[in-house]
Amino acid sequence: MKRHPVLLVAASVIATVIGVQTLGCGAARSARSIAAEQVYVPPGELDKYYGFLSGGQSGSVFVIGVPSGRLIREIPVFEPRAAYGYALLESDPRRQLLESTGGLWGDTHHPMLSEKGGIFDGRYLWINDLANGRLARIRLDRFEADRIIKLPNLQGAHGIAVVSPDTKYVVVNGEFEQPTDGMVTNPAPYTSVVAFVDPESMEVKFEVRVNGNIDIADTSKDGRYAFSTVYNLEQGKDMGSMIQYDRDAVAAIDIPAAEAAVAAGKGEVRNGVPILDPAEVTGILTLIPVPKNPHGVNATPDGRYVIASGKLSPTVTIIDAHTLQIVAEPEVGLGPLHTTFDNRGNAYTSLFLDSQVVKWNIDKAVAGADDYIVDRINVHYNIGHLQAVGGDSMKPAGNYLLALNKLSKDQYLPVGPDLPENQEIIDISGEKMKMLAAFPTPPEPHDATFLEASVLEPIVQQVYTPGEDAVVAGQESVVRTGPGSVQVNMTLLRSAYTPDSFEVREGDEVTLKITNVETIRDMIHGFALPDHGFNMALPPGDTQVRTFKAGKPGVYWFYCTNFCSALHLEMRGRMVVQPKDSVITLTDWHSGANVAGQVVPGVPSTGASQ
Repeated sequence: MKRHPVLLVAASVIATVIGVQTLGCGAARSARSIAAEQVYVPPGELDKYYGFLSGGQSGSVFVIGVPSGRLIREIPVFEPRAAYGYALLESDPRRQLLESTGGLWGDTHHPMLSEKGGIFDGRYLWINDLANGRLARIRLDRFEADRIIKLPNLQGAHGIAVVSPDTKYVVVNGEFEQPTDGMVTNPAPYTSVVAFVDPESMEVKFEVRVNGNIDIADTSKDGRYAFSTVYNLEQGKDMGSMIQYDRDAVAAIDIPAAEAAVAAGKGEVRNGVPILDPAEVTGILTLIPVPKNPHGVNATPDGRYVIASGKLSPTVTIIDAHTLQIVAEPEVGLGPLHTTFDNRGNAYTSLFLDSQVVKWNIDKAVAGADDYIVDRINVHYNIGHLQAVGGDSMKPAGNYLLALNKLSKDQYLPVGPDLPENQEIIDISGEKMKMLAAFPTPPEPHDATFLEASVLEPIVQQVYTPGEDAVVAGQESVVRTGPGSVQVNMTLLRSAYTPDSFEVREGDEVTLKITNVETIRDMIHGFALPDHGFNMALPPGDTQVRTFKAGKPGVYWFYCTNFCSALHLEMRGRMVVQPKDSVITLTDWHSGANVAGQVVPGVPSTGASQ
């Protein structure tokens, strides 16, 4: 039978299309499977990297595993956190520190790791508090903040950076201008300062005045310059007056020149800190003109260039980090905000308006080649910061990139008007970028940095070494230290409190000193006291002291909040509160031998021997 050629062609085309569609679906499924495999970390296995994400108005730092994207920990820094018994009671030293430096909330933006030789060493992580002008240092052996300071003479602690290669200073930008003399009646133009903080003592060593709003920070890899983007050179007080000029600037502060000026006694000392004014101390500040309202500024890993993002311009500005000359201004897309790097000479810039990450080659852009754009990938949606693993150090890994998106819209199940934030993990190991996974977080992860888990493996402590003030098992006691005051020295061990009961009077000031005497990891015990706003969480070996007022007469059962054993529910005890004017002799849990010396004239004893 003779077949018509047109029908044969049509049949062939249909078969080809069906085959392509079938293969295409299979290929798509395969691509998804491959992506899933790249981020899948099976139960019992560990992620390769720690990711530290700022918690924004949560006042904390989110810790995720990479590549899995799993939330491992949230480190409370500038806020109380009941889950960890953090800064709840007024007598908590951490609460007192927060209240004395700026209050019980913060707005964290830019986590920065300590460096040695330009490589992250795993000692410290610093985080800013934009809202209250504070800087916190987190010890990574314990994953908890050990220092919080209020930065004098500035408002709006925004961009921060460490001075490479060996963390000589932590640089903090004051974004919100203030009157130059700190007086609200001063009619002169407002100004800002960049603070240089000693990483060990956490003391502000000096500040440099910069006119305008000082935004994001980075430093040259040789320790010479601190770079900051500066917008509002007009020094306007409202949006209209802030956008009159055609260009703004990147500020380059010559650190050795500033140090020499401070050593020579130059600068006005205010609130104990010398402030250098570039108008009076020449050679310490260079303003490099860049497109209007710049945002991000990032030094390349090899230290050759600093790249500023235009935000209102489709370009980035490439600056020679040694001569401070502009060498190129390539166009990358709409709304460039921040740039990070791989280990193959490529830069990755976030495009807020395009909702994209653009990959471009630095050397080709500097040379003026037409093909400097390598790749683009869509993200969801309106990306802000982005960070490649190691992209903010001298040794990028070149494998994963995290896109921190401002909006999620339709990416997750709706949870009311306030939707989750959306983070996306992208594979940058090849020529083309590949989307691997997305995961939500609470508000608002602003920026991120990453640390290889192997660096922290010998550093992280999972059991505290008991201090000299620790309560020793067998030496617990309840001591009435004076009229209206009682001290309870207690130990915790699965599944018991020792003592498991104590008696006080209404209104007594009770000082509770507790040591968790466990010696193995992951045996955290809690102490929750109902109706007293009291919760503590004690890791193994830890000792904590809290003071509170005993409430109304009654029996208050304290209990362990952290599940610890099969008898966890039985891990409880009683605080018996007698009426203030009670004449009943208070009894105690311990032997008469432990009562010696506890009798205070005119005050009923805690011992039954009276």
